[in-house]
Amino acid sequence: MPKIKILSADVSNKIAAGEVVERPASVVKELIENAVDAESTSIRVEVRAGGKRLIRVSDNGSGMVREDALLALERHATSKVNRIEDLEQIQTFGFRGEALASIASVSQFELLTRTADALMGTKVNVDGGVFRSVQESGCSPGTHMSVNNLFYNVPARLKFLKTDTTEMNHVTNQVTWTALAHPSIQFSLTHNGKSALDVRGCDSHLERVRLIYGKEFAENLTEFTEELPDFKMSGLIGKPEFTKSNRSYQLFFLNQRPIRSHIISAALTEALNSMIAKDRQPVAMLFLTLEPEAVDVNVHPAKIEVRFRNERTIYSGIVKMLRNAIHKAKYIPKIETRVEPTPSEGDAESRDTSFSQRVSTPRHIPQRTTTPVAQTPSIPPRQAEDSSVETEITDVPEVQPSSTPAGIVVQPPQQQIPEEANLSLLDFENLQLKTNLFKTYIVVEARDKIFFIDQHVAAERVLYERYVNQMEADGIPVQGLLLPVTLETTAQQLGTLKIHGDIFKKLGFDLEEFGGNTILIRAIPAPLPTRVAAQTVTDLLDKLPEAPHAEVQIPEAIDNALIMLACKSAVKAGDTLDTKEMINLLKELSEAKLPFNCPHSRPIIVEMGRDELERRFHR
Repeated sequence: MPKIKILSADVSNKIAAGEVVERPASVVKELIENAVDAESTSIRVEVRAGGKRLIRVSDNGSGMVREDALLALERHATSKVNRIEDLEQIQTFGFRGEALASIASVSQFELLTRTADALMGTKVNVDGGVFRSVQESGCSPGTHMSVNNLFYNVPARLKFLKTDTTEMNHVTNQVTWTALAHPSIQFSLTHNGKSALDVRGCDSHLERVRLIYGKEFAENLTEFTEELPDFKMSGLIGKPEFTKSNRSYQLFFLNQRPIRSHIISAALTEALNSMIAKDRQPVAMLFLTLEPEAVDVNVHPAKIEVRFRNERTIYSGIVKMLRNAIHKAKYIPKIETRVEPTPSEGDAESRDTSFSQRVSTPRHIPQRTTTPVAQTPSIPPRQAEDSSVETEITDVPEVQPSSTPAGIVVQPPQQQIPEEANLSLLDFENLQLKTNLFKTYIVVEARDKIFFIDQHVAAERVLYERYVNQMEADGIPVQGLLLPVTLETTAQQLGTLKIHGDIFKKLGFDLEEFGGNTILIRAIPAPLPTRVAAQTVTDLLDKLPEAPHAEVQIPEAIDNALIMLACKSAVKAGDTLDTKEMINLLKELSEAKLPFNCPHSRPIIVEMGRDELERRFHR
């Protein structure tokens, strides 16, 4: 039997390094966190060969005296923990007291540091965990740490490092995350002598995002701050149309520490799932602030993962705050187009975003025309005073006139909207219902903008939330059918019905087996049209899981069923709505929890500003 013995300091340091130092980015993380703890206002990171050859981190923080500089390179040496209870009040980043010792044990390490009131600094050289020299040295106030030839004495670890480009990407991410967490600190990063990141200190997370990712990226984010009794959260959420194909732009920070958290990730998905397409991911940067005792940051050697003491409270709180922020921000897509400059505009700046639609002028335009316009009650007084509309076009190919001049026929709308048809939509003021376009889009005019509301998806959102509330209360109201609807099913569908018959009852269906694979539909949810009852039941049978023990999937299946019911029951594009019905629909939409997107994530309201309309007419 092997004899038990105490590991040497050299071996134990290398083992600790295996936990703390995974790759060059791990070293950068530990060193810049120490610089943040030192109250630095400027942190410079220099990297060569992706960090394999050199990592140098310099700061203008408090620095260290000679005695502290030597102790900092010993294992379990820290100024932040004196007793076990202190671990529950951790508010700094580097507190384990093993990072520098671990890094120095697998590299050629140099520490140069000076306090602001000292005349000379201290320079310490460590080679593979062995102290080589300690001497006085001149340097600027702060701390400067250099890590040369990482893993040079642990070749097994060195060969597992990736290419310089890959390792540098990890380093860049680490510096970027820390820069986002601490916008007031200046950060710079160079790789092989070339600048990779250089951002000045600023006052807000939004300004820091603009400096890192660019103006266009920042303009597609919504900033918010929310607070609950247990914790508070601020952050930036991408607008509904600003999404990504993966979660790379979902960044979470706890007490200014970049973290990974499946709890926060799940809460983000829950809060935004009705606004984002199923195959897309939202952009979000969330900054949580909790009391230190409410979270354990000591569950992972690299401190990238944390454990919340009350995960349910954190989850539900984040969902609530995100939904509040979305509602306040009015996630309404805007119609914005980039207009080609006219000759008189020259090189004037044109509006452009990543989501703008490029609108070009038609090549064939009629010659100058003067066409009488019939005056109708719907024409505003200013237009009524102008007896004609003149359009002058120059330098265009000649167009042969047709044998019969084309006139402009202006007819009154099919449905007259009374002028007193004022309404409330969300918390916008001075709204007027104007018309319904194509029996699909309700048009509402505000003081300086126009809203287009899709009547089908608006009704779908209203009905979905109504169904959810009814399911949580007494159940969805049922309407019996005078003549049952007969439905032929497959053997698989009939088996699904036998497993999940209780779900259909909760949804308001009364289904009865009628021999063979035939079932009778004797009652349906009250708002559901009878004509779509059979198709709705068929679709539900296809969506529900077949397994008898698929409890995990049942809540999602019920939600999908409610979405389907809402879609089947809602008014459709092409249905005629009278004035009262439109006003009532918009009133109910204003009272919805998430009035901006239907349960399928489609937008309900689209906004067009008056300035956009006038720009199209070159006013």
